[in-house]
Amino acid sequence: MKSQTNNLKIAKNTVYLYIRTIFVMLISLYTSRVVLKVLGETDLGIYNLVGGIVTLMSFLQTAQTKATSRYITYELGRNSDKKELTRIYSLCVSIHILIAAIVFILAETIGLWLINECTNIPSERIITANLVYQFSILTFIIHFLRNPLDSIIIAHEEMSVYAYMSIVEVILQLGVVYGLMCFNTDRLGLYGLMVLCVAIILFLCFLFYKNKKYPYYKFRFIWNKKESLSILSFSGWTLLGSSSNTLTQQGVSLLFNNFVGLVANTALGFANQVNAAVGRFVSSFTTAFNPQIIKYEAQNDKESLYRLMNRASKFSFSLCYLIALPLIANMDSILCLWLVDVPLYTKEFCQLILVCSIIDATTGVFNTTITATGRIRNYQVCIAFSFILDFIFSFILLYFKLYPALVFGSRILTRGLFNMIIGMRFVAKQVNFPISLYVKEVIIPILCILIITIPFSFVKPDGAAWFNLVFSFFVCVITSCVGICFIIMNKNERYKIFSMIKNKLKNIN
Repeated sequence: MKSQTNNLKIAKNTVYLYIRTIFVMLISLYTSRVVLKVLGETDLGIYNLVGGIVTLMSFLQTAQTKATSRYITYELGRNSDKKELTRIYSLCVSIHILIAAIVFILAETIGLWLINECTNIPSERIITANLVYQFSILTFIIHFLRNPLDSIIIAHEEMSVYAYMSIVEVILQLGVVYGLMCFNTDRLGLYGLMVLCVAIILFLCFLFYKNKKYPYYKFRFIWNKKESLSILSFSGWTLLGSSSNTLTQQGVSLLFNNFVGLVANTALGFANQVNAAVGRFVSSFTTAFNPQIIKYEAQNDKESLYRLMNRASKFSFSLCYLIALPLIANMDSILCLWLVDVPLYTKEFCQLILVCSIIDATTGVFNTTITATGRIRNYQVCIAFSFILDFIFSFILLYFKLYPALVFGSRILTRGLFNMIIGMRFVAKQVNFPISLYVKEVIIPILCILIITIPFSFVKPDGAAWFNLVFSFFVCVITSCVGICFIIMNKNERYKIFSMIKNKLKNIN
């Protein structure tokens, strides 16, 4: 009964996060278009430049967010009392305040020097650029200090609230852009101030909700050396993996620039946009099941943990595959509609990076489970090594002037399959995860669906281009859905899904 309740909660949270993702993506795309029109290329370039210097420190935010979410969720899984939850929350907020102070000092010294001495900002705009930089620092710090509030909502699996807040945020950001049209003053400085105001409003909204729904999370500055070092160590090892990932990706981008030219960087940029769009949809599901995995590990409920890991891996693959297969099969037509003049290598880069996305979606559950145990040092070192391997192989391939798309072959092998093996090894060691069961219930069904559905993706009638595109999409989606229902899902999962759909249809009628 408990398992069924958790499954229903994950399903509902996934729907909320899917709606959030679609809405946020559409509004963000439209906002970026309007802000370019309102600010102009020069002022927008200045804003992105000075904001980008602050964003360089965002890796700290990513690492600390993951640590805070894990520790609060873990305590919930252990059914800790409210006093203990408040203590962990206070400790995490205390660490956030200390890190925010360090970021502020670095931003006001090294960052300020970079703005004024190492950029080519026009002299007549340097004062405004410095003003916007100050607004950007404060905006970043407020977002950073909001992380523990976000973590509480996610840990308690209040995904509907998280989705509503995200939608409110992007609507406010769009309202800011339209609000600028009412002013004839310097819009760049005003834009920075209004973005800061949006950050403050969202922070207060999250704080108000936390105080109303979970009033026992009351902050008081505390410092426990042992636990603080444990959380900071966790953040540090997480930082190793994420920073090595970022640095090697930027390194590969530089390799493309040096050995192939700007045309390859342009194609890589579009491929990363496609990958990010697909990744947002998959992350909606992973965000929904992550708290449950951490709670099962905290409760030492291995049977439920194994079931959820297999199910999460299968469904993450399915959601990604449903989106990626029709895109891969019709990349030529899609790129022509999107870009009109398609840069060289773009098709191959986009197709291969989507293959990487499918593998990442399937194996992301390993990262979550290892994170749940708290023992991440050796895992992060191995992951960082795989990223470095990708960079080395990419260098060799490009140095010998082989076809640039082969670089993504290296990415599939290292960041994809090698990382999968690393993840399997660590979950088998740390939570005694039965790999043979995973191969039987996840890997073999996935291979079967690939063998069956991929040939159908090449079926295209001899008709107009738009008809071929619609037909191919339809065939890819239908064959994938059938394969997912009867190959990926087991009998019990299929029954639950069909029953849920049937009940929803009855409620509509």
